Amino acid sequence: MPDTPNGLLSLIQSGWTQIMAIVGIIWWSRKIDLRTKDHADRLDRHEARLRGIEQQAQAQAILQARIEEALSGIKITLDRIYSQIHDRK
Repeated sequence: MPDTPNGLLSLIQSGWTQIMAIVGIIWWSRKIDLRTKDHADRLDRHEARLRGIEQQAQAQAILQARIEEALSGIKITLDRIYSQIHDRK
């Protein structure tokens, strides 16, 4: 450890590039960490939206199946009515 202010100054000057490199690496890694967290938050939002879309698609598929079943029942009823009317003539 240098005893004089000039010795301390020369020590700081000799290690200045290493200090700046360490500070730069810390800043860069923090920036990457923040980006990663932001991307994770965005991914969570997209996953939530996707779950909602999947639930809506499933509900629509069930509704479509019910409509098709109702139409099938109506067709059977109409066919029966048509055959009864045709038999009377």
